[in-house]
Amino acid sequence: MHKPLGTNHMNSRLSLAAALALAPALASANIDIVFDYSYDTNGFFGATHKSILESAASVFESRITDSLGEISSTTHNNFTTIFFNPSDISGTDIALEYQSIAADVLRIYVGADDLGSGTLGIGGPGGFNASGFSNFFDTIDRGQAGVATDTDFAPWGGALAFNQAYANWYFDSDIATLENFAGKADFYSVALHEIGHLLGIGTAPSWYRLVDTATHTFNGNFTGPQLLHADNAHWNEGLNSPINGVGSFEAAMDPTLFLGTRKVFTDLDWNALRDIGWQVAAVPEPGSWAMLLAGLTLVSGSIRSRRV
Repeated sequence: MHKPLGTNHMNSRLSLAAALALAPALASANIDIVFDYSYDTNGFFGATHKSILESAASVFESRITDSLGEISSTTHNNFTTIFFNPSDISGTDIALEYQSIAADVLRIYVGADDLGSGTLGIGGPGGFNASGFSNFFDTIDRGQAGVATDTDFAPWGGALAFNQAYANWYFDSDIATLENFAGKADFYSVALHEIGHLLGIGTAPSWYRLVDTATHTFNGNFTGPQLLHADNAHWNEGLNSPINGVGSFEAAMDPTLFLGTRKVFTDLDWNALRDIGWQVAAVPEPGSWAMLLAGLTLVSGSIRSRRV
């Protein structure tokens, strides 16, 4: 028996540039983030830009250990992916019929557009339409039972767009170093922040399950160092957290970024991913972060730029 057409369109156009950490690789990780540049029609992504984006993805690949099920379209089962055009965000959404997503893969379409003077990047999970036999619909949650109850999140992927009109990008040829690139917006940091949105921070039903929309306070189990608040899609401005239990740093998923800095994904940001349903591996002992933390303190006096 065929099941009627179902819709779950979750494209989220979130526009704030923040950042995330350089994380050591861990052997237990499962997810594979695969970028698709076929809609980069404005030619933003050369080899260097692609390399930096892949480096940002590896941070999440090194820590997220979920096993995501395959979604496989057939003649009678149609999984249509829906996402905003990353090179024309004001245009018509793109719908691709009869798509198959391999196990453990997140497919992300990327591009660039003129996003205006106040936006560096936009990112969010894709939506979908589906039709077919009932057992096909059982695969759409990707083996994550909590998706149906808004306690877990398992997208097929989504889209990222970056501001090609912005003149002061910093494209770091060596992301293992932390320079003081005064007055510039670190592309690596922005990519990390927008991938965080695609993974559900500020976008997933399991995120909003924890948000009291009347007060913008969290009702969940986030384990940061202080009372936690959020302005719907982001942490409130200036919220701090340790990194692997050490120090106090501005959270990556708050709504601003100091120009000339690289923000890091803090314990609070990783715990947000855990509480919306992702399995996140632990990190090494605090000593391995000493050089990174020292580097961050050297650039803490730069000018703040709000990206709204």
